[in-house]
Amino acid sequence: MAGLRQSPRRFAEMFYFDKRDNQFFSILITDYFLFEDDFSIASNAQSSYSEDTLILLAEKMSRIAQNDISIIEIPRLGEGLDDYEQKAESFLNLNAISIEKATLWDIEDSGTINIKITD
Repeated sequence: MAGLRQSPRRFAEMFYFDKRDNQFFSILITDYFLFEDDFSIASNAQSSYSEDTLILLAEKMSRIAQNDISIIEIPRLGEGLDDYEQKAESFLNLNAISIEKATLWDIEDSGTINIKITD
């Protein structure tokens, strides 16, 4: 539940839970530069992500943009909370998330994004 511990002022990475896929995932803000408004791959962008990862990333981002109710944004509570575990448990219970059954979408360990900005 690293997303819960993120500062509310830090937005380099957004954290979500997909109820349809029973999966936690995150999206880097820079990932949005890979796609056009319709989530097709931008002609001026290249990435080291695999083709499968790009397809899944575009699908998840499109669902977020369409306000898909099965995708829940994980709230940012910040570090140093005394009642962090209680708040995390409340979040899981309110959203009927079984941490034992949920998976973690883990894309490539590292990746690069190149964007040609002169066009």
